[in-house]
Amino acid sequence: MKHLAYILLLLALLPQGLLAQTGIGKWRSHFSYSQANQVCQAEDCIYASSPLGLFHYDCSDGTTTLHDKTTDLSDVGISAIAYDPSTRCLVVAYTNANVDLIIDGHVYNLSDIKRSSISGSKSIHSIRFGSRRAYLSCGFGIVVVNIARKEIEETYYLGEDGSQAPVYDLAFCDSLIIAATPRGFLMAPKNNRLLNIVSTWSVCNPIPFFEGARLETNGNELILFDGLNSLSRLLVESANTISVVRSDWRDADYVHPSGDRILVGNGDSLFVYDTQYHLEKTLTQTSWLTDFKANDAILAGGKIYVAHRWAGLTEVDPNSLEVNTRTPNGPGSDNAYRIVPFRNQIMVCPGGKSTTFTNAYLLPQVYIFDNERWQQADNSILPSGVYDILSIAVNPKDRHQMMATAWGSGVIEYTDSKATAFFNTANTGGALQTCVQGDYSGIRTGAVAYDIKGNAWFTNSLVDNGLVVRRKDGSWESFNTSSLTGGSEIDKIICDSVRGYKWFAGRANHIYVHDGEGKMAYVDPNNGSKLETSSVNCLVQDHHGDIWIGTNKGLKVITNGYQAFANGGNGEKSPVTCINITISNNEFAEYLMAYESITAIAVDGANRKWVGTSQGGLYLISANGYDEIVHFTSRNSPLFSDKIVCIEIQPESGEVFIGTDRGIQSYRSTATYATAFAANEVSVFPNPVRPEYDGPIAIKGFSRNALVHITDAAGHIVFSTTADGGQAVWNGRTNEGRRVASGTYFVFASDKQGKNWAVGKVLIVR
Repeated sequence: MKHLAYILLLLALLPQGLLAQTGIGKWRSHFSYSQANQVCQAEDCIYASSPLGLFHYDCSDGTTTLHDKTTDLSDVGISAIAYDPSTRCLVVAYTNANVDLIIDGHVYNLSDIKRSSISGSKSIHSIRFGSRRAYLSCGFGIVVVNIARKEIEETYYLGEDGSQAPVYDLAFCDSLIIAATPRGFLMAPKNNRLLNIVSTWSVCNPIPFFEGARLETNGNELILFDGLNSLSRLLVESANTISVVRSDWRDADYVHPSGDRILVGNGDSLFVYDTQYHLEKTLTQTSWLTDFKANDAILAGGKIYVAHRWAGLTEVDPNSLEVNTRTPNGPGSDNAYRIVPFRNQIMVCPGGKSTTFTNAYLLPQVYIFDNERWQQADNSILPSGVYDILSIAVNPKDRHQMMATAWGSGVIEYTDSKATAFFNTANTGGALQTCVQGDYSGIRTGAVAYDIKGNAWFTNSLVDNGLVVRRKDGSWESFNTSSLTGGSEIDKIICDSVRGYKWFAGRANHIYVHDGEGKMAYVDPNNGSKLETSSVNCLVQDHHGDIWIGTNKGLKVITNGYQAFANGGNGEKSPVTCINITISNNEFAEYLMAYESITAIAVDGANRKWVGTSQGGLYLISANGYDEIVHFTSRNSPLFSDKIVCIEIQPESGEVFIGTDRGIQSYRSTATYATAFAANEVSVFPNPVRPEYDGPIAIKGFSRNALVHITDAAGHIVFSTTADGGQAVWNGRTNEGRRVASGTYFVFASDKQGKNWAVGKVLIVR
């Protein structure tokens, strides 16, 4: 017991930041919560939904908890939330018609609507409660969920002759249930057992409603929000009579009765009414919240909780106007065009462009994940008219300096995450050329990469000089590539760490290579390939110096890049080959991922390839490509979407960051990057290993692919393995599979030559 007390004391003294790290094989989301759509109260908690995630703020202790597919939810992309106090159930509806019931911390999934063969829209527009049931207003009718039994009980089809028809919202008023539909109001006695028969419902006020219409009750009155910008007050007089008390009561963006108040949002203001419609307070701005652009709001505990359009969940004291943000930390948006790693940081470029290479006009931002928190680069010096940051790179000779490309306008220089210079045609001596096409004029800088000397290389589309360099001395130079690119779009570039070449590609089905001085050539991705492909989507160089190419039909590899200029280097076709990798599938041979369109490739510390696809999810393949190690999809894993936009790996932790069309998430892999020499001290996570923990133990700090032995205190080897890059993983068991006992275990590692020793220890508590 004395020994156990000492161990528990060690656990208590362990730095909390270490305990917060993500374990091997674990997922986590990196949603933006800057836009909140809905808010509701559940006991002492305030729940808020964002376009992709859900979180709750605990009013009693001030903590914020995330809920998403990597933690406890069944899906991603939320269309509606609502809480029923009588059953203590939070209902979460998703944009794909999936439904979760959250009761006492347990999640129960109802996927019936999502899986059904119903034709047309399955959208869930709103959630209402009555008689311990949840009523879902859907694109085809009303679905009744029995919360106690956690199952769908009935479905009402309210179109003419009982056909499928949209229901936008419901309201329970005295003895009636009222539905807003394209046919107008439909009304029926709410306790009628034949609500599934359309003739039970009577049509009142045959004025069609449109998607977005909402009904709220205030006594025997209805407040109708038309889904555009107007509120009306209506009096329910009988089972088939509704009269107008006041049409177009006021302009509004939403309405939400909350306790004995009615909250109305309009433009930049929030209005508070009592139940007699007397205006009590108008909130317009506070010291830092410059407007009340609310999507929803409730009154709870004397505070107003606002689902704000750009400030997330905000808590407002209506008397003092004090505002506190209750929004979890996250990137500024869910867009991820490119992800870039550097040491212990991850940087996300959220810009974009269309398939015709025009601007997406997304604000110029860079989001940086550092020390477990997201922050935003300071772009205050940028002139107006700058949009769509597509790429960023860190100077290997000066980690304080970064360069980024803004599609349509030029190049941005950052120093310590603050924009310090902006470059265009005028201040680069014409090196950055402006593209002029009809009414369009802009500098289409699409990608940037640093070479090992600290020179930054850029692509510039639709101009003669498509390759541009800013040398480490600050001078600019550009190279005429018109004979190669024909002035087409180019937006991908890598700097060859072995030969010093610059490999770049774009819209045309070619790969271009330049030596940085005068030689250049183009590579046909079908040269040496038995599988004809029509587009080059991504490029990456692995630790052996080979160039891996993602195409519209799988992966190809350049292994003879040294022959790039063997034909002269005067802009001609290069003899370099792009070979297919042939894999054996039982008795048949096929080309690696031939049926997948590859959108992104990243190389981990063990030289394995993480491969993203346009529809097939995420793959991890062996260093040579012959073995598929794992295949993650949205069906077999917490992956948000099977459409992968970009991938990169945080070098020190081995955490794989994945940008999808539905947000950013990460997965803690087994491999980390390693150097030729071991670290001074081996790190272990978790350490100590708690009694309840039975997961993988990550040990890193080795030289690349080191041989690792773990011994007990007596020096007996209990486990041996080989590191993946700079990290080894131990399952807390012996080589024979037996769980080790409590105690201190020692880690010894060396390279294959028996040099570059590294040592460490781990405490096991059983």
